[in-house]
Amino acid sequence: MQRSMRALAVAAGFAVTASILYSPSLQFAAPAHAKRGKGVEVAAETFINAAPIATGVIRRLLINPQGEVDALLLADGTIAKFPPHMSKELIAAIRLNDTVSVRGFREAEATIKAFVITNEATKQQLVEHPPFEMEALPKHMRFAALTRLKVTGTVELALRGREGEVNGALLQDGTVVRFPPHVAFDFANLLQPGQTLAVEGLGTENAYGRGLEATAMGPTMEALRPVYGK
Repeated sequence: MQRSMRALAVAAGFAVTASILYSPSLQFAAPAHAKRGKGVEVAAETFINAAPIATGVIRRLLINPQGEVDALLLADGTIAKFPPHMSKELIAAIRLNDTVSVRGFREAEATIKAFVITNEATKQQLVEHPPFEMEALPKHMRFAALTRLKVTGTVELALRGREGEVNGALLQDGTVVRFPPHVAFDFANLLQPGQTLAVEGLGTENAYGRGLEATAMGPTMEALRPVYGK
């Protein structure tokens, strides 16, 4: 009886895994290092010969609070996200106004998780790979390197995570503001396109742009509300 129950449990586990891996929203699902979502892995190499999911001209490079380029904004408003540990490789392969093709899958309507980015002029192709050993600084050291920033600007669009949740905002001057998803509910009225958003936080400003993790937000600097510990 015990053996039968174990067999049924194993079979159920395989059934659940198969239903996830072969979901219609995920065309390719071979095990590898690149994760699509929690518990589901995708082989970046699978996408090399796939049809591009988007092609367009690069309008902006987007950086994270650590100053790494981790996304491209295309002329049609599409955002192609790429691993931050590949920032140096990405900026060596592409420039503003280059035309690129993107292979991966859509996380939200205008957001793509890119596994392969190709510069259409040079045909140079970047394929996602894991970080090299000792490439990333420990989290506490990355935090220590951030600078306190204050920014006021107009919201261009909301940024979204892998499940479609709002976890940031892009301002019209190219500033990337990041915050936890629950914060979007508290500041929803300020995150609509065209709204003025004032932000204080920790981040980086460099040749590629400005990115910060918000600690306080509001309609003006005089009316900031803390993001944490309210």
